Amino acid sequence: MEVCAPSESKPAAKRLWLAGLVAALILGAVLRLVWVNDIEFKADEAWTFQQTREAARSGPFPWLGMPCSAGFRNPGMSIWVFLLFGKMVGVGEPTNLARAVQILSIVAIVLLVIFAWRWVGVDEREPWLWAAALASVNPVAVVFHRKIWPPSVLPIFSLAMLAGWWRRERWWGAFAWGLVGCCLGQIHMAGFFFAAGFAAWALLFDRRRVAWSGWLSGAFLGAVGMIPWLGYLLTECHGQPNPGRWVHLLEFKFWVRWVKEPLGFGLDYVLGDNFDDFVRYPVINGRPSYLVGLSQSLLTIVAVILFFRAGWCLLREHRRLRNMAIGDSPSAFTQNAALWGFGLLLSASSFYIQRHYLVVTFPLEFVWLARLALAPTGRLARDLRPGRALLLTLCLSQFLLTAQFLRYIHGNQGAQDGDYGICYGARQQLTGQDNSAIPMGSTGE
Repeated sequence: MEVCAPSESKPAAKRLWLAGLVAALILGAVLRLVWVNDIEFKADEAWTFQQTREAARSGPFPWLGMPCSAGFRNPGMSIWVFLLFGKMVGVGEPTNLARAVQILSIVAIVLLVIFAWRWVGVDEREPWLWAAALASVNPVAVVFHRKIWPPSVLPIFSLAMLAGWWRRERWWGAFAWGLVGCCLGQIHMAGFFFAAGFAAWALLFDRRRVAWSGWLSGAFLGAVGMIPWLGYLLTECHGQPNPGRWVHLLEFKFWVRWVKEPLGFGLDYVLGDNFDDFVRYPVINGRPSYLVGLSQSLLTIVAVILFFRAGWCLLREHRRLRNMAIGDSPSAFTQNAALWGFGLLLSASSFYIQRHYLVVTFPLEFVWLARLALAPTGRLARDLRPGRALLLTLCLSQFLLTAQFLRYIHGNQGAQDGDYGICYGARQQLTGQDNSAIPMGSTGE
């Protein structure tokens, strides 16, 4: 797929494009930082904060992470990253840790732009820049980028792994890929599947290019942090981990989430039974405007157009289908390592695939969507204006959705009938300003 880069555009168009990208980055930062007391604060977030605070107060060092739904404890690195945050910003309030996570996600998006501009070829650069804009305002991304939760810190590590992968023919690049890939799994278990998916993809289709000695060296070094966890599995983990259910193999949840979430869908899960009320927003002078519902409808229309165009492109390019599936450019090959390598391995595990498992794919879901929109179709294959118009529509609609979502959470102190629950500020009032009194409940993923 050939994509015209912004640098090839006319000077006026280039300046306008850059201004739009900067605006998206600024709006994304505001969406992550606004109303910090409105963060989610359920069992997992409370556990992470309490463990970080206890360790900072000369408590026992947490060698293991929180219990997961599979029946065992997570590796220690899932809490160690928050110990580092605690050293940097303090642990007086959960909002301190939330600020660290939010700033880290903003830095990840800025580094994505730098990565695209410095390392991605000019003929493939534009989808990566659109990916940064989409990730900035995407409602599901913003939800995950505001949480005190191990998956929420993954984007910057995922980008670091991709930087190493991009230079995998060099020893240092392969070393960074192996090292960071091993750390990803220790922060969240989905990272093991993500790193393994890339390794399998390279072994199958690009083995001669990879400096495998560098990759192995990095992976072995990264595995040092797993020693306490491996000891725990061998000596203390006597229960039978949840093996999953074979029926999950037939649900195709990974690919459903891969398609839906970069398009801006997913707030129905976060809000639960509150979603129907949210669709009425914003409420102006006591009357529902249904702009949220209109935005949702617009996203659906754009999705239909995108997939119609993609289907037409596949019909025209059916002879190249195998090359397209593997990846006929560096961007396509990298994207497909996640889409198929990671997706097939994670699905084969037979576990139920939660939404947050795909946080580790940052920014490849959005790169995939941007490449889909900018794919050449029809007689005017070089005319990218229709695809750019679709992407701009997605960015504007998703910004409206995300902004209204945060406003809804702020005005209603959370979403009591959804996964979001009661926000931190409201819980703090209920417990008399005492964080230690917040009920723990059961930890999730």
